Amino acid sequence: MRAQEAFLAAHVAGAVNIPIQELERRTHELPPKGATIRLFDEDPDRLVVAASMLKERGYTVQEPALGAAELTQTGPSRSRLWRPSPFLVEALDRIEAHAVAAGAGAGRRALDLACGAGREAVYLALAGWQVDAIDILPDALARAEDLARRCGVAVRTIGQNLRRGPALPRDAYDLVTVFRFLHRPLLPAIAGAVAPGGFVVCETFHRRDAKTGRRRPGAGGGLADGELAAAFEGLDILIARDGEAREGRTFSQLLARKAPPSSLESGGSRR
Repeated sequence: MRAQEAFLAAHVAGAVNIPIQELERRTHELPPKGATIRLFDEDPDRLVVAASMLKERGYTVQEPALGAAELTQTGPSRSRLWRPSPFLVEALDRIEAHAVAAGAGAGRRALDLACGAGREAVYLALAGWQVDAIDILPDALARAEDLARRCGVAVRTIGQNLRRGPALPRDAYDLVTVFRFLHRPLLPAIAGAVAPGGFVVCETFHRRDAKTGRRRPGAGGGLADGELAAAFEGLDILIARDGEAREGRTFSQLLARKAPPSSLESGGSRR
């Protein structure tokens, strides 16, 4: 929580610098709720304020003493606290493995829809993808750009209301991702935006809410079992799951591939 100048001069190995005055607007850089965070600051008053803010957000806080002998690192942070969706990590592993098995390199142009603060988009950029990120909110796009800058990568942000204008460029991306966003009219546009041989990674809301155990009513609620896979009929389905519980929510998950133009390579169930 120390000032940036003090952090650059000396800090604990593996530490991440979020000065106390920046904490409120950089909460998207924190780990998933429930994690344990160790706070460092010479100023006890700043520690009290930061600890209170983090505990209110559901974190366990430790305040170890900051000894000079521990301050072995200099310069900017080389670590990160935030994590992308675990399903994105799993899906990228499958995509890379599929490319190796097929004897071809995976394409590298990606589109992240409803990107929010940009964790998934930046993770893709860190993995070597050229990323476009769409969101309706200017402040979300600004956070995504800032996160990319702090991680030393570039993400091209695009302001678009995906509910009012779900159209996307056709056959333009080797990978299209969407996390924690559901708008059924957008699903056909996602399939159309994937280039032949490209992939779709989707993790969106399932009808059952893990926190309350109650079903979401109406057509605007979460997806029913099998609904997400059915929306991408015609693609090779590599992963299709419903009712996956995480962080108090329930999701449907999909990894699918559009067949390349020259063949219908197998890698999952053809639908």
